[in-house]
Amino acid sequence: MGTIGTMSLKYPDGRWNLKELAAKALENYGLKTEYPEDVKQQVADIVANANGLPDDAKKPWVRDYRDKPFMSIDNGKLWTEMDPAELAKNPEANVSSRDIDQLQTARRLDNGDIRVTVAVSDIDAYVKKGSPLDKFMDENTSSIYTPDKVFNLVPPELAEDLASLNPREERLATVVEYSVDPDGNIKDEEVFQAIVKSRTKLDYDSVSAWMDGKADASPAMKAQGESLLEDLHLQQQASDWIDKGKTNDLEVDRTETRIVTEDGNAVGFETSKKGPANRIVENFMVSSNTVVSKFLRKKGYPTMERTLKEPEKWDRLQKLAKDNGYTLPNKPDAGALTDYMAYYKQKNPEGYDEMAVSIFKLSGRGMYEATAPDQELVGQFFLGVKNYMQSTASIRRGGDRLTPRLLKAALAGEPSPYSMSELSSFADNLNDKARTLAKAERQATKMVTATMLEDRVGEQFQAVVTGLKGKQKWCRIGNPPVEGSLFTRDNVEVGDKITVTLSKIDVERGFIDFKS
Repeated sequence: MGTIGTMSLKYPDGRWNLKELAAKALENYGLKTEYPEDVKQQVADIVANANGLPDDAKKPWVRDYRDKPFMSIDNGKLWTEMDPAELAKNPEANVSSRDIDQLQTARRLDNGDIRVTVAVSDIDAYVKKGSPLDKFMDENTSSIYTPDKVFNLVPPELAEDLASLNPREERLATVVEYSVDPDGNIKDEEVFQAIVKSRTKLDYDSVSAWMDGKADASPAMKAQGESLLEDLHLQQQASDWIDKGKTNDLEVDRTETRIVTEDGNAVGFETSKKGPANRIVENFMVSSNTVVSKFLRKKGYPTMERTLKEPEKWDRLQKLAKDNGYTLPNKPDAGALTDYMAYYKQKNPEGYDEMAVSIFKLSGRGMYEATAPDQELVGQFFLGVKNYMQSTASIRRGGDRLTPRLLKAALAGEPSPYSMSELSSFADNLNDKARTLAKAERQATKMVTATMLEDRVGEQFQAVVTGLKGKQKWCRIGNPPVEGSLFTRDNVEVGDKITVTLSKIDVERGFIDFKS
């Protein structure tokens, strides 16, 4: 790729190079856009010596789960939008993700409960503590998603091949199993390691459309027969039961927006809402992360919890709700926020997404926190849970690689591979980098968005104020869905609706400026 100082941000024909704009945004914040030579060498050695399953799969505690009907559900296109000839050659062609972290399956128990089994890629089987790639994973700490390029945390030879839970491939995985009853109670939990084999990969949109009765089963679903469809029905029922059991979490039906690129050009925006398939994966993920935390703490091991404290700006949230005719309780309550958002959606559906942004901004940021096994837990306010150790995205999220390392120590009866001091340093780095990543991804998105707005300077838009910090202000327009700096002499608050003019665009700096 080269370095930002030598690369051109434009093609010879004058078009902006979106990939290099993204790389510039990352390097502006000190993030890596290339793998160092020692990492490349380590990965080359791993690939050269790979011969079937990794050595960790030979440990005496590893179970054989290859006969379990696992599947993955990940990103992709609705299958009805694909070329039938392409799908005929490959029923899974509409699934774009190639770094598969998580599999799941479900079965009915004799007592009527549903047994959920979630398998997560074991990146530690290839990336050992202290190795070059392990150290590199502390640099960016996560895969970084920009409009026209993904900067993978783990090189593709591992992320998309050896460590990915690809269909019809035997892989070593961390497995979390639990039963769900009709009241949404999670019980009979187990955490262990097993050899698994996925039978297929599906995409969120196609599974959701089928579950909602809007489309037939996709070719990939049909290829596996009725047993897969029954498995999906059970997964949906288990997910619905988990929802039923929740009493104090935040539910927001927010529209997801992404920039559409074609042939290296930003051509517009695409919006989508999460469907039942997304909900299944999210519910299984949250439940699995909770089970892992409980398991390790019960065994006497420290954990790195993902926490979100009660909002310090609850009074601001109360005022925001009151201004819209709703009263929130004096004590912070995520369930009450859910009720408010449902009320607001009925009252003002067009402004729902902007209100959701305001809620998240005023609620604070989640943090990683090293926690001793006997230490009181902070919990995750939005999710309404106390135990929450992120464990289900080992290829994409650097902190998740701690789980298999701690689990292997627990299964072997060995001391924790991390001291509390190490975990605290680990958490501090993840927290610092999370802020940096958010800024870099936001700048990359703004740079690419700016390429589409260069010829619209001077136009007026309806906007919502989304941020205040000293003299700095930010707002978000709805069509197109863009956030930028706000220059105004008026006294405004987060959530205020105003009319703004697009006053300035600077693509290279990612500046989108509005004034009112």
